[in-house]
Parts: sequence; structure tokens; C-alpha cells
Amino acid sequence: KFDVDTLFFIFYYQQGSHQQYLAARELKRQSWRFHKKYLTWFQRHEEPKSITDEWEQGTYVYFDYEGAWCQRKKGDFRFEYRFLEDAEL
Repeated sequence: KFDVDTLFFIFYYQQGSHQQYLAARELKRQSWRFHKKYLTWFQRHEEPKSITDEWEQGTYVYFDYEGAWCQRKKGDFRFEYRFLEDAEL
């Protein structure tokens, strides 16, 4: 079992591989959600403040793979479900 930083490394640097698929599956199992517009992983920091059929809004942790290669917190973020990668893994 890998830590979350290792899973992110595998996901972003072994694209198109079976290892990337396994890393994505494990991230989803740990309640991370892939955002197709921002191409990064988000996880609820707390229960959303608002939920509709099309989006939810609240505080999320996201993985900053471009800037500092770390997890950051984003408050009052609206996660639109149309950008949610929801393929079964």
C-alpha cells in the first residue's frame, strides 16, 4: 500500500500505464475525486455547505501537481458534477 504522494506521482508520471489505473483506483477508494477541467484530484475537507443536482460547494483539499507538488485547501469551491470523472475503476 502506497502513501497518497506516491499514488499522485504514479498517476501523473506513468500516464497510460496499468500502474496509473491502479493509482487512480486507490485514490478513488480513498475518496479523492478527479476534476476533468483542472486535471487534478479533490477530496472533501468537510461536508459540503450546499448540494444540488449539478454541483456541490464547500471546502476541499486538492493536489497541486503543477505548482508545489503538495495538498492545498480551497474554501468555498463549487465542484460541478459535469467535471467529475466518474468512470468505474
